[in-house]
Amino acid sequence: MYLFLITLIPSLLFAGYPRFLQTDVEPEKSGLLGCRQPRERILDDTLHQFNALKIWSDLDYDLVNSLISGNARLLIAIDEVSLNQLDLRLVASLEIDSVTSTTHDVDSVRRDGLDSVQIFLSPEMAIGDTVDVTIYYRGTPAIIDSWGGMRFGQASGWRPQICYSMGDGLDLEPPPANYSWLPCFADPTDKVLWEAWLRVPQDRVGVSAGIRLDSVANPDGTSIWHYRLDQPVSTYLLFVSVSEYEIMTQRDSNPVIENFVYPSRWTQAQIHFEPVPQCLDAFAAHFGPYVFERFGYNMTRIGDMEHATCVSHYDAAVVNGRTYDWLLFHELSHHWWGNWVTVADWRDLWLNEGFATYCEALGMEWVRGEEEFRNYVRTDLQPAARNAGNASTIYDPDYYWGAIVYEKGACVLHMLRWVMGDSLFFSSLRDYGQQFAFANATTVEFQSVCESHYDSTLQWFFDEWVFEGTGYPQFDIILEPTNTFSLTQSQSGTQFSMPVEIEFWSGDQLTSTDTVWVNPELASYDPDVPFDSVSLDPRGWILKTLHYFPNVSANDAVRPSDFEISSAYPNPFNPTLTVSYESPRPQPVTMRAYNVQGQLAVEKTALASAGSNTLVWNAEHQASGVYVIQLSTQTATRTVKAVLLK
Repeated sequence: MYLFLITLIPSLLFAGYPRFLQTDVEPEKSGLLGCRQPRERILDDTLHQFNALKIWSDLDYDLVNSLISGNARLLIAIDEVSLNQLDLRLVASLEIDSVTSTTHDVDSVRRDGLDSVQIFLSPEMAIGDTVDVTIYYRGTPAIIDSWGGMRFGQASGWRPQICYSMGDGLDLEPPPANYSWLPCFADPTDKVLWEAWLRVPQDRVGVSAGIRLDSVANPDGTSIWHYRLDQPVSTYLLFVSVSEYEIMTQRDSNPVIENFVYPSRWTQAQIHFEPVPQCLDAFAAHFGPYVFERFGYNMTRIGDMEHATCVSHYDAAVVNGRTYDWLLFHELSHHWWGNWVTVADWRDLWLNEGFATYCEALGMEWVRGEEEFRNYVRTDLQPAARNAGNASTIYDPDYYWGAIVYEKGACVLHMLRWVMGDSLFFSSLRDYGQQFAFANATTVEFQSVCESHYDSTLQWFFDEWVFEGTGYPQFDIILEPTNTFSLTQSQSGTQFSMPVEIEFWSGDQLTSTDTVWVNPELASYDPDVPFDSVSLDPRGWILKTLHYFPNVSANDAVRPSDFEISSAYPNPFNPTLTVSYESPRPQPVTMRAYNVQGQLAVEKTALASAGSNTLVWNAEHQASGVYVIQLSTQTATRTVKAVLLK
């Protein structure tokens, strides 16, 4: 899931990155300007003391007048305490006409509290009882969140008329926003089956979660689209979408892959969605089989959300090219990490979003190759994670939808892969999926699975990077005249211990590669090889920065292994942006900045030294917006994105 502002972007992120909110500009990865005030905090247990087993939704969608009407039927198991009432969430703008039950008498229905519903039943619902209740309602869904909930949109330009829902709310705590159109609850641990009938105009297509059972044309000019989901998912993953779609089938079985595309974007969609089957197969090979019967994307106005079996996908991202592969990969991966295995507590959100953000890079690795994967980690994930700062931990973050959860969470998985090795890391992911299939997991439980494969404790890693530590290591490196070198950490706060790969160079010759255990108490290293320079972490596993001892030049102390961008700061910026980068040798470097229309805003060339360098752009005379920043040498180009916000 992704947001509406950005930190740093893939070569285009999201994200959401997290998610998108733009409607007329290119989507980007989420960033954080601050947490909004929630509409109302919903205490998990106050609205949820039961287990919903299945929800049936039968609604008419009036796109012209922005109205819905019909009913929702809930099958509920009483499994915690005896109850005489059911508490649900439903926006006050939707009027309840009646409530019926086939198992109990409905004594009364009240609406005490913001967007709340209380259904009083008799006899008392005892532990072990099953309740079958149907709520009839109608009206215009209220806008309860800047991103989530149900929205209507009229035709505008290339965008057709539409009604769609987004399951999560960025302003809500807890996040689920589906109560803007569906009587439901907020707890992610209660997973339900789903069946939906969407009555829509005959020239429109209805989409929802699950397999499509049929679509029937009625004499009154409407059609009913019928879907059923036979795998249990959390209620925030349920959705509906109605628009002038054409159905683009990419695979007709195992699973069905079909995308719901605007007619105006049919040509672009053929290229845009091209990598989806290959990526789905790669994820299944590494994570475990795809467990749902269908997958695809449906175009919507705001952004991306990993609704079960069919991702709501930002329509402006459907372009004639492969620019947004990362976004497709992110949302596809949620069908393992989020939809199959779901967080038990919102404090563990990185198990959904950090995992899916790392899957952006894994998709690059398995679809485009190793070089694309390494470049994506270096230029998209790590700079955004560094720019996220050290305001909070990954577990129980101050803000759910920012780069600490998304990009830093992804970098933590990347480092865990380095610590464990590929075989143990991916076997842990497969085992984690199997152990918590269609259930909920915590970070502690994920750690336990990893430790069972690693055959040793990983508490040191999870404490530093997830539960307690903030920030990242900032290494000071200095060569000593006695064929030794020192490696210390200059950041305040958390001091990190970890294995780090180091290359030793003599002139232009690589003399040795070794892995040393970086320890805050151990600063001096004495390798048994001749060397005059070192390259720390040449393959880019560690989230870090490199600093050089004050009286030693960078090219005397360290040899960067590749040309790469290390940060673009601040982001958003106004009006000056500083781009930091590493160069393995002295060479000319050209910086170009392009706006979202592809127009060149600035071009400048500087001579880089071996080591750390910076280029500064003063955008005082440019318009606010998203800019693509390119740094190029004769042999390499690196790209980030930044937002000018005046």
